Amino acid sequence: MAAIEITARGVVQGVGFRPFVHRLASRCGLAGWVENTPGSVVLHLEGDAAALSRFRALFGPEIPPAARVTRLSVRKAAPTGVAGFTIRASRRDGIALSTIPPDIATCPECLRELADPADRRHRYPFTNCTNCGPRFTIVTSLPYDRERTSMAAFPLCAACRKEYADPTDRRFHAEPNACPACGPRLSVRGGDGATVETDDPIGTAAAAILGGSIVAVRGLGGFQLAVDATNDDAIRVLRKRKRREEKPFAVMFRDIGSVRVAGRITVADEAILHSPRAPVLLVPARPRSPLAPSVSMGLPTAGVFLPYTPLHRMLLDRADRPLVMTSGNAADEPIAIGNGEAMSRLRGIADLFLLHDREVVQRSDDSVVRRVGRGIYPIRRARGFVPAPVTLPRSFPDVVGLGGEMKNTFCFLKGDAAYLSQHIGDLEQAPARDFYEEAYRFFRRFLDARPRAACHDLHPAYFTTAFAERAGADRLFGLQHHKAHIFSALADNGFDGKAVGVAFDGTGYGEDGAVWGGEFFAVDGMDVRRAGHLAYFPLPGGDAAVREPWRTALSLLRTTLGAAEAESAARELFPGISGISIRRVLEALEKKINVVPTSSAGRLFDAVSAICGLCVRSSYEGQAPMLLEGVAARAAAGTYPFTLAEEGGQLTIDWSELLRGTVADARGRLPAKTISRKFHDTLAAAVVAAASLLAESGGARHVVLSGGVFQNVTLLSRVLSGLRSRKLSPLIHRQVPANDGGISLGQAYYAAAQVAGG
Repeated sequence: MAAIEITARGVVQGVGFRPFVHRLASRCGLAGWVENTPGSVVLHLEGDAAALSRFRALFGPEIPPAARVTRLSVRKAAPTGVAGFTIRASRRDGIALSTIPPDIATCPECLRELADPADRRHRYPFTNCTNCGPRFTIVTSLPYDRERTSMAAFPLCAACRKEYADPTDRRFHAEPNACPACGPRLSVRGGDGATVETDDPIGTAAAAILGGSIVAVRGLGGFQLAVDATNDDAIRVLRKRKRREEKPFAVMFRDIGSVRVAGRITVADEAILHSPRAPVLLVPARPRSPLAPSVSMGLPTAGVFLPYTPLHRMLLDRADRPLVMTSGNAADEPIAIGNGEAMSRLRGIADLFLLHDREVVQRSDDSVVRRVGRGIYPIRRARGFVPAPVTLPRSFPDVVGLGGEMKNTFCFLKGDAAYLSQHIGDLEQAPARDFYEEAYRFFRRFLDARPRAACHDLHPAYFTTAFAERAGADRLFGLQHHKAHIFSALADNGFDGKAVGVAFDGTGYGEDGAVWGGEFFAVDGMDVRRAGHLAYFPLPGGDAAVREPWRTALSLLRTTLGAAEAESAARELFPGISGISIRRVLEALEKKINVVPTSSAGRLFDAVSAICGLCVRSSYEGQAPMLLEGVAARAAAGTYPFTLAEEGGQLTIDWSELLRGTVADARGRLPAKTISRKFHDTLAAAVVAAASLLAESGGARHVVLSGGVFQNVTLLSRVLSGLRSRKLSPLIHRQVPANDGGISLGQAYYAAAQVAGG
């Protein structure tokens, strides 16, 4: 007789892990028990050595699909002589947010039940089990039991109760378990809020969509607005009502076959789309896609995803065509979650409301990813990912990172786990700030967090900088924006050696008062020092330059060509901009009125996009660089000149020859795709050259890449290839976004190290 104890950490609770262990142990003839503990599942197994070996051989391959084990430890234990195998009640002491897994896409078994006319859950839009369904978005308090979720309003019927209590059933302790006899129900309201009498709510909604209407659908983490993705007129109406002029929409497809018709996808892409997380995946669009042009508004990519709830599956089946499914909100507001809230806030946008009576407790948008290599590359981290922690290489004191102003998240760090909030968004408007504070209170309460320190951005005008005083922490730290990006990538990779850090981004408050954004750092463990940057240039008009990339382009033209030639070039390259406007910006630059120096890589992309004629005015953040990347893939490789220089102890990339080349090509009427490809290739070569120099001087073999500009996969792939050709090892984000959605992790990681170091 022998015994072992196994401890599994990660996403291991609320995903059918204990029933799986019970079935496997029983199959192997082992005695013992399994129990949930705060943040882990512990298994005690007793039997002969052969049975224990068989269990360990089968354990990994048969783990439930929604589980994600991040750490597993096995040790010998003393046999106790226990008879049989049992599932013990959960230990509630010190219970943490880690006991709640993310929401999980509908599993194959539940989809089969949904389609089976003989099954009691046939066509029931809230079918779920321990392998799938809502989790994070329905919890109200801890411990995570049904009575502390929004499912408390639906007492289990006898049949569901029997499933819930049976350790051999896949619905054993499935807290959202429901069926047509006892679970949530659908209803329909008109655009004016009046009840629509129907025995077929999904059919009514589908018919409205096919008729060109906009339908608000109460989904998993809040409302979505659904429109026929093949109906250009309907989509343009949605854009007008939602005040979203050009930003692309994500499209939900019925199945993987219909995705293939609209986008070029690989086997690895299919695995991402079919995963329990079911994110929106950005893929290359097919030239003759059935999607209306107004879906992507000129971008060559499409955001695609599959139905992740039975309700979505049934709606897509009935509509029988791809649907735009975008967040149910007005511009700059958080997603609506309550029925009353939606009918108030979305009135005038939606023509019909498809409602249900299961409350959504936590707001959560759809997650967005790209694929780099065979792995995911997060763009927006929310449904399917939150609140699963990022596991760190060692334990740290409790701290919190408060995030930035755009694409905000915050991050509580406890022990060796970092809990990032769901994507909250831009904090410029009061409703978004209210959402931030509401989510902050939730995470702090659920984690029983008593942060010893809070870390905020250096920008004095950010909401989160002011919030730091109210964060409830003993100490406060400010951390420069791009250093936070690098610390985030270090934490994401669990790396603490020597490296070169590259943070290419849009805007960040610099330690010298300039606007940083094209930065190189020397990294040695937790010591991160600025070592280089893109050469400074004057940024005219602050936010106005972001909205109107021609202003930045004019500044670069003036710096490179002189004022007179810059004016001549601008009149030629920007025919839609008046001569008076061009002259005013040049005068402001001359007199240094509302002008700040910047090293921003994002603004450099903006300028080249404008010079190419792709985006002179921008209607959403990142539009100019996205359009520039979009055309690059269709051209042959090439480069412009650039130089590296040392200035004030900093390595600088001089882009002036690069810019001269783009202007000459643009005035020579070369296609935008040619200029764009040469620009991407040149900037990638400059990054690789600068990183190589710094790596050699610092004795580093790794290069850490972070910042929103590295969401540009065309640039990223060339930098990765170039670094590898120099025998350098690149490290990129895999768990949190490279953009500002990931900096709260870096802030928390930095603050924890400061506190740990005294």
